[in-house]
Amino acid sequence: MTDQDALLVKDVMKRTADGLGPLPDLVPEAVARGRRRRARTRLALTASAFGAVTLGVLGAAVLSGGDSGPSPASATGVAAAPAPYRTPVHVEPSPGEQVEGGLAGLPAGERQRLENFQQRAAVALDEALPDTVGTIRPVDSTVVRYQAEADGNVFTVHFTVRPADGKAPEECRDVPRKRMTCVKAELAEGSEARLRRSAVNSLETTSTSIDFEFGNSTVLIDVSPDEGKGVSAPVTVQQLLDGVRGSGLLDVVRYADEHPVLQREVSVQGG
Repeated sequence: MTDQDALLVKDVMKRTADGLGPLPDLVPEAVARGRRRRARTRLALTASAFGAVTLGVLGAAVLSGGDSGPSPASATGVAAAPAPYRTPVHVEPSPGEQVEGGLAGLPAGERQRLENFQQRAAVALDEALPDTVGTIRPVDSTVVRYQAEADGNVFTVHFTVRPADGKAPEECRDVPRKRMTCVKAELAEGSEARLRRSAVNSLETTSTSIDFEFGNSTVLIDVSPDEGKGVSAPVTVQQLLDGVRGSGLLDVVRYADEHPVLQREVSVQGG
C-alpha cells in the first residue's frame, strides 16, 4: 500500500467514526453491575443462612414429635421447656409429709405441662433472685418447690400460685421475739406486696419472702435458709422486691393464674 492509499484509508475511517458519536463511559455501568452482583451474593448468603436455621428449627420440631400436633402444654400457653434443661433435684419427702402440688400419679399430659412450668419458673426465679442464691433447679416431686446451691450452701425456694380462697391476707407486722419484720410495697398493676424477713427454727437463721395477690390467685415466694449449716437466705427484702418487679417472673405468675397449677386450698372444719 502506497502512502497515498494509507492516507485515504485513514480519512475514510475518521469520517465513519465521526458519524457514530462518542463512545460511552463504561466505568459507571461496570461499578453498578459490581454492586448488583455483590447484593445478589449477600442475598443468596442470607437466604442460605435463613434456610439453614429454618431447617434446624424444623428438624428439631420433627425430632421432638412436632408433627403430631400441639401438646397439652402448648394448648394452654406454655411452650416446651426452655434450654438449657435444668435437671430436677430429687428430695425424699419426710415420713408422713403431705406433698403439696405433687407430680406423682398425674396423667402424662398434665405432668408434662407442670414440668414445663417448673422449667420456666426456675429460669424466672434465677432472673429475679441475686447470684448469691445460686442456680435454681426444680424439685422432682412437687410443682411448688425449687432448690438452689451456692458456695456449698443449699437453699430451698417455695413458689406457689394458688387460686384465692377469699381469705384476707395475713397481717403485715413486726414480731421482734420471732425476729420477724414485715414491710408493704407496691408491686405492679396496683397490687400490694408484703415482704418478710423471719427466723426459721433458730434466731440465727432467717428466711426472706414476698406474698401478694395477682388476678384470682395468691402468690408466695419464700427463700429458706440452709438450716444444717446455719446460713440465712442470702437475699434481702429489697433485692427480692426489685427482682420480682424487674424480671419475667410475673409472666409466669400470670400463666399460673390463668391456667392453675395448684388447687384452691380448702379449710377442714374441726380438723
